[in-house]
Amino acid sequence: MPDSQGNDIAAVAVPVTGFIGVAPFGTAIPTPAEGADEELTLAAAFKKLGLLKADGGPQWAWEQSGDAIEFWQDGYSLPSGLANVTLTVTAAQTDAWVRELISGATPDANGYINFDGGGHATQYVLFTEEIFKSGAIRRRVAANAQVQSVVEDKSTRGEVLGYVITFKINRSPLTGNAHFGEWVLAA
Repeated sequence: MPDSQGNDIAAVAVPVTGFIGVAPFGTAIPTPAEGADEELTLAAAFKKLGLLKADGGPQWAWEQSGDAIEFWQDGYSLPSGLANVTLTVTAAQTDAWVRELISGATPDANGYINFDGGGHATQYVLFTEEIFKSGAIRRRVAANAQVQSVVEDKSTRGEVLGYVITFKINRSPLTGNAHFGEWVLAA
């Protein structure tokens, strides 16, 4: 509840845990009602990304792209409608699933993969859940995402080797022709 100055310490989001779920493109996403259920169970096709680095939780970013549509009357414009939307996470695990996600290929029986630095065109469905210290939960779903870039951490003795994975989030009719949907469940 806000204090006399309008400040609400309970509304400060301090993440303590959560997960990233990745599923094949076309996997059903939760409906608004299902996503609002505290006991939500995702479709079996979702695989959790596993452990993330301490500073590698979900970082969503969105910005307008393209020039605004200007009108003759001064001070009136519309955004172009184009946007650059991304989700960046830092995976801490170096397992077959993370390697498959960043390469677009499945390791063979020898654990071998050919990496193409130009990327791959595989599309995914993404789901993030963040649980905050207050007990609130924020969930987001993107029905059409692709790996845009991967940056492997410098291999430093005694430190976790992470993979900074940036996903490009595309619009989808499953999210009202927007980039992603969001639920915030109060504590």
